[in-house]
Amino acid sequence: MREMTTFVRDNIEAFAVAIAMALVIRHFSVEAFRIPTGSMMPTLYGDDKTVEPRRHGDRILVDKFLWLRHDPERWQVAVFQYPLNRNTNFIKRLVGLPGEWLGIANGDIWTSKDGKEWSIERKPPGVREQLFYPYWPLSRDGGAFEGAPCWQGPKEWSVSREAFSVDASESGATLRFARAVLTYPDTDRTGSPARSPVRVGDIRFSADIDVERPGDLEFHIREHGVVHRLVLGIDESFAEVGGPTPQKYALDVRMERGESYSISFANVDDSLVIEIDGNEVIVLFETQPEGLGPDFGIAKHLKRDDHGFAITARGCKVTFNDPKLDRDMHYLRDTNDDAAERWQIPEGHYFACGDNANHSKDSRRWEVAQVVLTSGETIEWEVDRRVEALNPSPTAIHALGPDDELVIPVDSQGLLRRIRRSDIATWTRDLPWPFVPRDHLIGRAFGVFWPIYVPPVYWGSTRIKRIR
Repeated sequence: MREMTTFVRDNIEAFAVAIAMALVIRHFSVEAFRIPTGSMMPTLYGDDKTVEPRRHGDRILVDKFLWLRHDPERWQVAVFQYPLNRNTNFIKRLVGLPGEWLGIANGDIWTSKDGKEWSIERKPPGVREQLFYPYWPLSRDGGAFEGAPCWQGPKEWSVSREAFSVDASESGATLRFARAVLTYPDTDRTGSPARSPVRVGDIRFSADIDVERPGDLEFHIREHGVVHRLVLGIDESFAEVGGPTPQKYALDVRMERGESYSISFANVDDSLVIEIDGNEVIVLFETQPEGLGPDFGIAKHLKRDDHGFAITARGCKVTFNDPKLDRDMHYLRDTNDDAAERWQIPEGHYFACGDNANHSKDSRRWEVAQVVLTSGETIEWEVDRRVEALNPSPTAIHALGPDDELVIPVDSQGLLRRIRRSDIATWTRDLPWPFVPRDHLIGRAFGVFWPIYVPPVYWGSTRIKRIR
């Protein structure tokens, strides 16, 4: 009997210690979360009831200990309590840091210390790679470009989804991507334009090149009418930043008969990123070519030819295997109002955006309604135009009698509020509330893990990966 009692006691103690340790780890170190929405697609996938079998949201792991020792860094993916309702957790990418000015221009993030002199924020390599989204060909959206050819060129070029080939004379033959590169598809699997699609100039072309007869290859990326070039030749190879005064940078590679090259050429964050056989060269724009600096006013209408991509071949016979065209993350401005697209971030606060820039409820769009009571207390709650009870008009409030109550189902602290009309001193609606307080941050998302259920999270693939 004593042995049985000892056995039971030992096992209870073991279970109690295990549970205690699990709770401690969950509270202070690592916790698992599920992604319910598509605001971080395609970096992270949320629930999708429109496909069969139903796709469940990614399960992620969050490091809650890291930011107890270090301050969050720009571009890290954070889980935090939603500032307009602390009962809800959000996941976004931190793009703005405490004490700085932040602006959105040309799809990029710009910062300033004083709101006058601006500089672009370039993404680190891992983040840059994760935020390049496939545009052509589209593995899941095979019909997105049906009805019109994507590539146009003379008879010297042969084009398919799997490979390009060209047998060019010395006079040259040019292949052009004939479609505009837009800020879609983000969530739309049919390829239909999503919310206010705009043309994107930050793009990347990559392929494996087999050389049967050497010559010259020129890759052209055009942004705002300015052409940047990558030239691979027999005598010289170089990258060139376009503009009134082109900047030319020599590359230590030459085209030779029978050789194969893996190349990648990107225009991203005001820099050219060239990778040839695993060797990366980054060319920063020394000066802002005309049209590429920050323009926080009303966006100018872009002509179709302002952005584009082309390949010119001269005297060479080559095959491009596995060609791909990708586009960079392009942050959309939410309004044409000049003042609304620059923010001064308070100390102790952050600015957060979703990777699905077309469909993300983030710092660009958060708004609150606010009342200040006669006692001096301020109460805020989320503006929700779908529910009039959560967003009563000033007229409706003024119509209340002194003893009538304004009922707020959920304020920014997650509380039910009942406020007498006679206790309200001032009232404001549609007040921008774009910042995440430091004490709302839960932790950094660092990985997607395989969930214990079926069907798979992603079409034909396990979604185990590191989050950059």
